[in-house]
Amino acid sequence: QVVDRKSDMARLTGVDDGEDETVINLTFKQDMNQGWFGTAEAGYGTDDRYTGSFNLNRFWNGNQVTLLGNFNNTNQIGFTDSNGSRFRRFGGNNGITESRALGLNFNVGKEEIIRVGGDIMWSNTDAKTITRQERQYLFEDYSTYSKINKSVRDRGNNFRGDFRVLWKPDSFNTLEFRPNFSLNFNKSEDHELTDYFNSSMVQASKNNARSSSDGDSYEFGGRLIYSHNFKRHRGRAFSISGQYKYSNVIETGTSVNDFIRYIMDEDADNSQDTSDLLDQYNDNHTWSNQVMGQFTWTEPLGNVSNGNFLTFSYRMNYRWNNADKLVYNIPDDYEYGDIMPPVTLNPDGTLTTIEPDPDYSNRYRNNSFNQNIRLGYKKVTKNSTLEAGLSLVPQMSKSIYLDNSDKNIDRWVWNYAPFLRYRYKFSKRRSIQLNYRGRSSQPSMAQLQPVADISNPTNIIQGNPNLDPSFTHNVNIRFQDFNTESQRSIMLMGDFQMTQNSIISKSLIKDDGTRETTYANVNGVWSGRVMNMFSMPLRNKKWSLSNHVFVNANRSVGFNNSQRNASLSLRINESPGITFRPDHFELELRPRYSVETTFNSVQKNADQTVHTYGGRFDGTYYTPWGLTLQSDINYSATSGYAAGYDTRTWMWNATISQQFLRNKALTLAVKVYDLLNQRNNIRRNVTANYIDDTRYNSLTRYFMVTLSYRFNTFGKGNEPSAAGGGDFMRGHGGWPGRGPGGGPGRRN
Repeated sequence: QVVDRKSDMARLTGVDDGEDETVINLTFKQDMNQGWFGTAEAGYGTDDRYTGSFNLNRFWNGNQVTLLGNFNNTNQIGFTDSNGSRFRRFGGNNGITESRALGLNFNVGKEEIIRVGGDIMWSNTDAKTITRQERQYLFEDYSTYSKINKSVRDRGNNFRGDFRVLWKPDSFNTLEFRPNFSLNFNKSEDHELTDYFNSSMVQASKNNARSSSDGDSYEFGGRLIYSHNFKRHRGRAFSISGQYKYSNVIETGTSVNDFIRYIMDEDADNSQDTSDLLDQYNDNHTWSNQVMGQFTWTEPLGNVSNGNFLTFSYRMNYRWNNADKLVYNIPDDYEYGDIMPPVTLNPDGTLTTIEPDPDYSNRYRNNSFNQNIRLGYKKVTKNSTLEAGLSLVPQMSKSIYLDNSDKNIDRWVWNYAPFLRYRYKFSKRRSIQLNYRGRSSQPSMAQLQPVADISNPTNIIQGNPNLDPSFTHNVNIRFQDFNTESQRSIMLMGDFQMTQNSIISKSLIKDDGTRETTYANVNGVWSGRVMNMFSMPLRNKKWSLSNHVFVNANRSVGFNNSQRNASLSLRINESPGITFRPDHFELELRPRYSVETTFNSVQKNADQTVHTYGGRFDGTYYTPWGLTLQSDINYSATSGYAAGYDTRTWMWNATISQQFLRNKALTLAVKVYDLLNQRNNIRRNVTANYIDDTRYNSLTRYFMVTLSYRFNTFGKGNEPSAAGGGDFMRGHGGWPGRGPGGGPGRRN
């Protein structure tokens, strides 16, 4: 059973925090709750491609332990290493990634009185990304262009643990403790070549940049939650919680740039100006302490059977965030392997400490204090639940600049936001739900620090210490209906999001192509979407029809050379499907079409429309003796991109497998990925400042032989059926990006 529910914190405290989650409820029959089950797979292919994975599960007396692992160089990332939000130079998830991961999950205890559980995860990734990018900057009367070729290698190690101790001595009291920790290590190397062209398509500048970074982070914390329901006053309840979090991020790096300007010459199209060498060593250190607390109270109004409640909550979050950015100029005669600043080697062999460059260095001490005071009304009936009220959100931000007290900041911001959550159940499987919530977000340290970052001289970035926190309003509505007799399902959903004081980049672009970018608060940023998903089998159940419709609209605001541009992007996706499932066959055809059009307030001739169309065919044939033939063909085509970026691509994957042994537990398979060798990775990114068309390197054709084994000791004679290839082959043996289906979930 897959269901949506409130977060653990909302269910413990009784106050909705807007953090819904999707969970999978697993129920075992009485004779199937004691034993072992698991799968293991290993494979090797052309171009030295390899894959290996396993999961081992033990269930006994309501307890569970799972051990799992994944090792491959086929872009199947087992667990996120989470470095992306910590280090400044983490390169993302494009390109080709080699990953290794191990994990342990457990949940043990005495019935529901006391439970101890958690996850311990280790992951290692090595990602190599090659990017080719065409960028068009939008101005009122003209456009300028840049071409970027970039090569990045990112290596990350992550070790983390999340634990949970739950004590429920009776039905009225619950105490829960959730400690956690993480260790993260990252190394990155970057080589980027940028060519900039003016409005006449004459080259204005070129930059050859090389950089590297080495980062470590250490984090730990814990949350304690106590909730109590009054025995003699039904419906009255309160909860109290406290949380502490510590984070320490240290990152060092070098940046070496050879920047060339071109100036116009009367006798030539252009001529070379002097070259600037901008070589720096960066030492970044950020560390923070965070204390959070929350108190909630639920009070019934009148007889509790009437379902009327008054709710109150107070939440506070105080954070000390410290940041040192020390930048040293690398000497012109520096050679690879020399001693790196902050010390230099003198001719006599002694070392001298040098000072950081004051123009590019800073040391900040930042405090923020966010509060949420919330008063609401809750109405619960047999078929409906209503929660509504008002939140007062005061926020304090204080920044102390150790090197210049004139840049100190101390400010308060007040926000008011109503909240609403309404759900009506027409039946057990048909319901409608409406939600509204408001949420504030503080600017990041990089957005606040008012010191120029020239590690890339074509884009000099400087923070703005006067930024206000942003506040986002979000409203969504969802209707869902599932008919068990006909197996028809319908889901209709819409949501709208608007951000006050949205933080956007603001650029000044010079004639030589260099950009000076800072940040500003703007209004007028919003997005909305509507989607419909429909599925219904025909009368004989062998044929089924489905349709997916998505409509997205986004409005963004940006600045180029003080010109404000509002960009509106509208995208429509349509994807019908038909499936045929006779005996021993499974066939599905799903065509698709999407159109995206962009409108700009500054430069109308920059308005563009991109069409994407194609379709996918999946076919599987099963034999009674365990032979399985499986293939999927995906055609994709585009029009409207920059020259050279439109594509016509056929992606063809195929598998032939044979099952052996008793209950067909052993499977030998031969797979081919991208049989026609046409895979590519092209993406368009539309902002209010520019339009990007980007092509990444990607995994291309390879052949692989795999051997997989599944086992199960639950209840003799009750092993899962191997018909149709088995859950392992169809759930875990897919290609990169094709998992067993469904969104992220948790085992409950």
